[in-house]
Amino acid sequence: MELGEKVIIGLVVVVTLGVIIGAAIGAVFIMPAMMEEMEKPESCASNCHEMEYFLISHQNSVHNHIEDCHDCHHPHGIEMFMYMGHATHHAEAIAEAMMEGSDTNEALEALADHIEQEPPASPKVEHCMECHSKHRTPPEEIADPTISCFKCHPTIKHTTHRISEYVGHESPSYEGHECVACHNDHDVDVTEETCTVCHPPGKHK
Repeated sequence: MELGEKVIIGLVVVVTLGVIIGAAIGAVFIMPAMMEEMEKPESCASNCHEMEYFLISHQNSVHNHIEDCHDCHHPHGIEMFMYMGHATHHAEAIAEAMMEGSDTNEALEALADHIEQEPPASPKVEHCMECHSKHRTPPEEIADPTISCFKCHPTIKHTTHRISEYVGHESPSYEGHECVACHNDHDVDVTEETCTVCHPPGKHK
């Protein structure tokens, strides 16, 4: 074997070992600290600009005392892959906006709207009830005089409102995500607009 070949093989081995050792160090020391930091709402907004909209809604909500996003949001898959996917999507959207000469803020708003419509880790009923079953169980029947829907529908029962049969972002249905079908993750108030998402006024004649 020629000296040059030995040098190349040696370099490949050294680089490979370096990558393996670096990955191991990152997994043991760096990754846990980074993941812990990413669980904070402020960190989400500072690392991903489109998350700023959700930080503001969180700060203005009744859930603003929650300091760990994971208390409500539980990713469906491996979390780091989810971050990498969103980071790639973010970079592509910003680069495309810059190449087209359009406003990057509009691109960020579009990204935020996409997350709002198809949240990657929307809370499930079981996650909501970890707190609400302990402190405040939802009333069986609800009514709000400020919502015109209740003029004809005096009450609506949580237990019989078949939200799980509706098609939404948790395709093919809201089954298991019934709470967030009506109650936004941050702003838990139900408004008239909430009802009309599934019950268009035009169908009432």
